[in-house]
Amino acid sequence: MFFKGMMDLVQSLGTISIEVYEWNQDDVRKKRLPNASKLHSLSTKHPDLLFSGCRLAHAVVKADYLDRRNLTMPGLGFLLQACSIMDFGKSPIELKSGAAKALNDFSLSSMAGRVGQGLAILYGHRLGLKFAAHLRSHVESLPAGSAGAVHKNEAMADFLFATSQQTVIIESKGSFSLQENDPSPIKKVLKAALQDQVDPWMRHLQPTPSNGYVIYSCLREGSSEPSAMFVVDPEGDPVESANVPLSVEQVMRENYGAWLRAMGMVNSAERLLHPLPDVRSPVEYGFFIAEIRGRKYAYPDQSYSWFSPYRRWCTPLIGIDFFVLQAISSVIQSRSTSLQDLLANFHEASEFSHRGASVFPDGSIFGLIDEHPIHHVQIAL
Repeated sequence: MFFKGMMDLVQSLGTISIEVYEWNQDDVRKKRLPNASKLHSLSTKHPDLLFSGCRLAHAVVKADYLDRRNLTMPGLGFLLQACSIMDFGKSPIELKSGAAKALNDFSLSSMAGRVGQGLAILYGHRLGLKFAAHLRSHVESLPAGSAGAVHKNEAMADFLFATSQQTVIIESKGSFSLQENDPSPIKKVLKAALQDQVDPWMRHLQPTPSNGYVIYSCLREGSSEPSAMFVVDPEGDPVESANVPLSVEQVMRENYGAWLRAMGMVNSAERLLHPLPDVRSPVEYGFFIAEIRGRKYAYPDQSYSWFSPYRRWCTPLIGIDFFVLQAISSVIQSRSTSLQDLLANFHEASEFSHRGASVFPDGSIFGLIDEHPIHHVQIAL
């Protein structure tokens, strides 16, 4: 069942969509909305967010591995359930008939939250944000006694995103039960997340993020209104008292550390995230290299061990752009180099789905690969 569900999901190549509405933050922060308020008077409709089932799976798996507290086989539950719950053959995306009733309350809210996180990552990419970190994982990794330690028990937004020059906070919410674009319950979710999880961290982080987003994704089953995302994004103002250190370099390391864990290289991820004075010797790993659209992608050779080297790969795999992998290797082996410098000239592939494979702007790749590997290399990580 797992393998079939995974194959069905990554092979859903058709472009699907979800509507996007951006709210005015002044309306979100109001105590209450005027009677008979309508969505069109409170928000601006943006172009739909477009994606495939494989890209959504890629995003959910990435979100799971970004959270270092998640030790229960990240990505597995989503891949098991996704195709039985969501209809990837319809656009805008819908829940399958009876999906909400098929899950108990806990499973329903958990699944909705994970889909919301995946869609938030895809929306971040549309904004031009390449790299992501899990905010709580970042704060809890700060040294004991650091300025950020006092904030570890506070409610937090989900993600830190970064480009080469700026950072952004994103909190995601998800629902399978809101069947209509009723402004009052939408505002209630946006306002609570904004006040409790985004606003405080816009004040805590130094330097101040440029924006703080709340993204509320509502997938629907047989509703008269299509599935939709609701967004609010206040800008950040510098705060002198901010005391939790944040850097683009750290967000990039968190981003790639998560993907190393997804590829099974947990110790290498730790070496990337926590370089020590007595640097532990990197480990040599073998990678098969495939070429897709003129770019080279590396896959751990253990993921290929089920198949003869004379056959094409035909199972969902997790890999990374070879140029990025070489940069990660250099950073692990030298404390004087940074990902920010080494990837400054990295021209990412456009986000795309290639016959069942999803490629993200950070160079990570997920899905079916049917190209012959062109060669095998050893990389120290």
